[in-house]
Amino acid sequence: MRLWLCYLLPAMLLAGCDSGTRQLARESLLYCVEGAPLTFNPQLVTSTVTLDATAHQLYDRLLDLDPNNQQPVPALAINWQRSEDGLRYRFTLRPGVSFHHTDWFSPGRPLTAEDVVFTFKRLTDPDHPYHPVSGGRYPFFDSIGWAELIREVRAFGDNEVEFILSRPDASFLANLATDYAVILSAEYGRQLLDQGSPQLLDQQPVGTGPFKLAQYRTDEFIRYHRHPEYWRGSARLNQLIFDITPKSSKRLAKLLTGECDVMAYPGASQLSVITRHSGLELAQATGMSVSVLALNTEKPPFNDIRVRKAIGLALSREDILHAVYFDIGSLAESLLPPVSWGYHPNLLAPLPDIDRARWLLEQAGVAEGFAMTLLVPAGASTFNPDGLKTGQLIQRQLSELGIRVRLLSLEEQVLRRDLREGGQDAVLTGWSADTPDPDHLLRNLLGCQAVATGTNTSRWCHPLFERQLEQALAAPSLAERIRHYHLAQELAYQDLPLIPLIHSLKLQAYRSQVKGLRLPPFGGVAFHQAYKE
Repeated sequence: MRLWLCYLLPAMLLAGCDSGTRQLARESLLYCVEGAPLTFNPQLVTSTVTLDATAHQLYDRLLDLDPNNQQPVPALAINWQRSEDGLRYRFTLRPGVSFHHTDWFSPGRPLTAEDVVFTFKRLTDPDHPYHPVSGGRYPFFDSIGWAELIREVRAFGDNEVEFILSRPDASFLANLATDYAVILSAEYGRQLLDQGSPQLLDQQPVGTGPFKLAQYRTDEFIRYHRHPEYWRGSARLNQLIFDITPKSSKRLAKLLTGECDVMAYPGASQLSVITRHSGLELAQATGMSVSVLALNTEKPPFNDIRVRKAIGLALSREDILHAVYFDIGSLAESLLPPVSWGYHPNLLAPLPDIDRARWLLEQAGVAEGFAMTLLVPAGASTFNPDGLKTGQLIQRQLSELGIRVRLLSLEEQVLRRDLREGGQDAVLTGWSADTPDPDHLLRNLLGCQAVATGTNTSRWCHPLFERQLEQALAAPSLAERIRHYHLAQELAYQDLPLIPLIHSLKLQAYRSQVKGLRLPPFGGVAFHQAYKE
């Protein structure tokens, strides 16, 4: 047991701590997570672990999504107007929003339009002094082409900011509500430039969110303190601690003993233990996520559609659903799940057919099979609770075709680097969208610009697919948007660069005395309303 946690643990309290320590324990929450954040700026990554640790704890966005109807609602912006041609959006900012006071920064003013301009020009303007900092990659925004979409971001006084677009984009407001669209402090950015250390903007964060960073011990824990001037009202928790515990079995053990109050990503095999335990609760939410087997369409033999279809016919997704997800989820007939308003109801995945799969390999000239390497992510994710076990099932299923699969398990940072380079044969991956807009998932998994960012891991770039996405964003009605998204899904279904596997549920386990937890269907975890009885 780590000494830094001892004074917080119920077991230690029972051993005889004073009343002040008991009060501190009641006002502190320990969240057991499977990995460490790659950065403290979610704009730089597509890592679910990083988003969970940062987006809703440290920051806010101009807009949020209503959990009931999934429509944009005010957050840092209290209202907005759209021009008739759809090319201009003007936002009025919430007055008096305070940035964090930390050991490394004391803000001299509240949030202004300058901060919004600073935040989004960093992402889109290659001449911005912060654009190349921390690598100069913004995977989500690069994948959806924001540098080409945003012509200008400009301030009108302190409280108004206007975005000028190069074309109408129906997903623009939804993208402003994503976990990636967090607002940074321009004042802090200037201070760091003057000090010659701009990289600290992403390592020693300053936001407007309900918590502020107090301490980070690499690969061990993150300690957040509440932001007492938070505009939504100060959090009831004094401390929020992310306890980094990679093994799911150890996270469950800590939850059972009270060393952790909340557990991220419980394994499907652990759910029966959790639900039978009188002191534990299980939260679940239906999100817009999908796990996929992505085949590199730039490399032989995967550049042959017959090989891709043969692999699809050899896979038993039901076996994966039973053995890996323990039936907590549903078979993925296509990329978008049924909860999406863009779901295509007429696309059905074929049933396993080994004989036809062998015939297709014969037609492709690889009747004897071949060797391939399948990259699998180490650890759990929102879309796949056990990548290695899923890979082992795929390995066994493809062996019936003479396809010899070597599994290579990689940590997320290494995996993302390899995927950007594009030399992989295949990868077990997926996507969890933090908005209900179909563009979010389809463009990041299959868009042409997402090839360079490493989220389009099949490296499939189809001009007709791209055209359907663009027409969907410019469509004048929801019905017209849906029609274009259906056509885009049909193209992906026919060409099969990705083999959809499972639509999963979001899961979170916690001790019964924890109240006010929110597990949104889209986006990460939020602790602003959480408290302990």
